[in-house]
Amino acid sequence: MGKKSKKVKQTGAELFHSFYEEVFGERWESLRESLLLEKSYVLLKNPYKNFQTEGLTPFFGLPHLYELSKRAQDPGEAQAYFLDGASALAPMALDIQPGEDVLDLCAAPGGKSLILAYALQGEGSLTANDKSPNRRGRLKQNLKQFLPEEIFEKIIRVTGHDASSWCLHEKEAYDKILLDAPCSSEKHVLESPKHLEQWKVGRTKRLATLQWSMLASSWEVLRTGGKMVYSTCSISPLENDQVVAKLIKKYGAQVKILANPYPIGTSSEYGTWITPDEHGHGPFFFTLLQKL
Repeated sequence: MGKKSKKVKQTGAELFHSFYEEVFGERWESLRESLLLEKSYVLLKNPYKNFQTEGLTPFFGLPHLYELSKRAQDPGEAQAYFLDGASALAPMALDIQPGEDVLDLCAAPGGKSLILAYALQGEGSLTANDKSPNRRGRLKQNLKQFLPEEIFEKIIRVTGHDASSWCLHEKEAYDKILLDAPCSSEKHVLESPKHLEQWKVGRTKRLATLQWSMLASSWEVLRTGGKMVYSTCSISPLENDQVVAKLIKKYGAQVKILANPYPIGTSSEYGTWITPDEHGHGPFFFTLLQKL
């Protein structure tokens, strides 16, 4: 009898590519190439400053947001903040109204928190949370820099709690919640040979478990009738639709999936994908939920 052939261990890069090729099929190669391109940004104008926006194109007509072909030079003096175009849509989808109580669970570095704060117009409250002390420090610095002192002191609370256990301390406390969860961030993995070589399927599985604990906890904190956005910058279905599916399985008819309010994105089972190969922005996944 001949000797059994020894199974060759796949590298992290090989595991990564085979996993996503199985998910996306023939599309994977074009999607992979688009993930390596320079990210598309939008400019978030500080409404409390006199930054001039002549010549800039409004981003889907959304307040204070303007299209950019690439990140522009920082005008300084906290006049404008740059962020990924797709990720800017997540806080906007909540349709924040002045006077509401809002929670941003994984808020650092603060661009999306600024969108929420600007929409409140100095009325209501925004709790901006991040568990990491270093990231939380940057979050607080950005909010203080881009908001008038009286607005910051009146409506902003910066916290460092564990999002996955928030419901142990508060119940039905917020009208709107943004959960932009920690994720695989495949774009960054592809750009880092070190992280690509260390990649294993277990990474996306572990993150999906963490994301589910955060989503389930924050759902308990959302008021009845309130709205919530769950989002990631991952392209793994385990971290997106499958996490939302668990919420629906647990809470049933209490969960209402609302339509994507923007003329961009591709519908998935429970949300919207925005990917650079199809839309020039992202990658980003979000779903808009309402608690009935």
